[in-house]
Amino acid sequence: MFSINRMGCSCRHDSSFVLDRPRGYEGYLMLFVKTRAEFVINGTSYRFEPNTFIIYNKYTPQYYKACDAEYINDWIQFDCSENLAASTGVRFDEPIYIGESIDISQYFKLLADCYYRTGNLRTAGYLIKAMLAEIFSGKQNREDMAIAHYRELLDLRRRIYSAPDEDWSVERMAALLNVSEPYLHLLYKKAFGVTCNQDVINSRIEQAQHYLSYSGMTIEEVAFSCGYKNTVHFSRQFKQVSGVTPSQWRKSGATI
Repeated sequence: MFSINRMGCSCRHDSSFVLDRPRGYEGYLMLFVKTRAEFVINGTSYRFEPNTFIIYNKYTPQYYKACDAEYINDWIQFDCSENLAASTGVRFDEPIYIGESIDISQYFKLLADCYYRTGNLRTAGYLIKAMLAEIFSGKQNREDMAIAHYRELLDLRRRIYSAPDEDWSVERMAALLNVSEPYLHLLYKKAFGVTCNQDVINSRIEQAQHYLSYSGMTIEEVAFSCGYKNTVHFSRQFKQVSGVTPSQWRKSGATI
């Protein structure tokens, strides 16, 4: 389970900016630095180029400051009840130059939408895990990059999981990538090992599981909030994916 404590996107500071936190922070801190900056890590000073990412472990001393006339970064302070290293392969306290290989800012914008507008911790957790997995698990390797429209596919998948209640028809998804519908099916399955239709269903069921576990919404309200027009269709797909009915899921006290 993830919880975002504080965050900011494209936060700007002048040349005098310095953050010095000798005892670190009790949770995790993710930074995406968009300008040149100086960091001190394990007693060694580093100069980060723009578009560098780092995630600080709990209680790791933090020191960084502006190098130029302006310092800009995206940042998130968050907690997580699961083992991040095991689930995402994260390497803490290690600067990683991202460049333009991954659209980190888009992840932060989606996370900000979850944090400030929807309060959806499940989606926020999924986005954090997806971002860390993409950074640390080598998803930007040559095999993946060889898939046509790979970055566009990643962006489409993020959008689906951020707003599963929207009308994600194959026609709409294909239009977003400017490809034919049959070609979209082939690309999506090759990239993620699941069809685009099934992934839309999976995103809706995950959202429904969250609502059933952490809200007092009725099953009908959950169905409509997840993009379903009737509860019969919702219940059928929920059981196909989860193995139990929505009522059974709620009664079991299951969580995600």
